[in-house]
This record gives sequence, C-alpha cells and structure tokens, in this order.
Amino acid sequence: MKRLVLSALLAALIAACGPDNPFEPDNPSPSALTGVASGSTTVKLSWTMCPDADFTSYTLYRSAASNIKNNTGSATALVVIDKNTTITWLDEDLQPGATWYYAVKTTNESSCFSWSNEVSVKLPSAAL
Repeated sequence: MKRLVLSALLAALIAACGPDNPFEPDNPSPSALTGVASGSTTVKLSWTMCPDADFTSYTLYRSAASNIKNNTGSATALVVIDKNTTITWLDEDLQPGATWYYAVKTTNESSCFSWSNEVSVKLPSAAL
C-alpha cells in the first residue's frame, strides 16, 4: 500500500508544469508575437515581454510550415534570448517571395514553457 501511494505521488511530481499539477510551478506567461516584412528579404518580429519573476529565456523559431509548437523538429531555433527586455528580432537574408512561420517559446527557471501565437509572414518578391 505504501508503495502504491509513493508511486502515485511520484507520478504527480513528474507530471507537466501548470495549474493541473499542484506540486509544480505554473508555465510562464505567454508572449503575443507579431511579424511584418521589412523589405523583400527581412522579417521584423516583436513580442510582448514576460512579466514573470522566474523568466529564463525566449526561444524564437522559424519554419516553412505551420504548427511549430507541435512540430519543433521541422523548425529552426533562430536565437535564444536570456534578457527579458529584448523583445524584437530581425530575421534577415531570407528568400524573396517566401512565406515563413514564427513562434516564441518562453521558458522559466523550472524549465516550464509556454508558446506564443504563431504568425506567418509572406515576403514580397524581389524588385526587378
């Protein structure tokens, strides 16, 4: 019986972060992401700052396909930013006319994370 109770408690401790697990801290506040084309080869990205005291980092992802948070293997981690006040990034030297998808993963000291919304940006074709 003690082993069963201990196993159940251990399973609860190993469960994911968030409000459903009272033994783990909550996920960090997610950022709201925006992205716009800035010329034919650059995307300007910005997101809202995480207000949480236990903030650790933002990881900015880019992919040629949507649904980054469920398929990070097909995405490229462009940068990991450990300053909470850095909330903009220029993604440069991209193919004119291409469409890119972006998302920001915010991580806290407990390695819990949350995803921003995903944005898509279509770059204009290069001028002739």
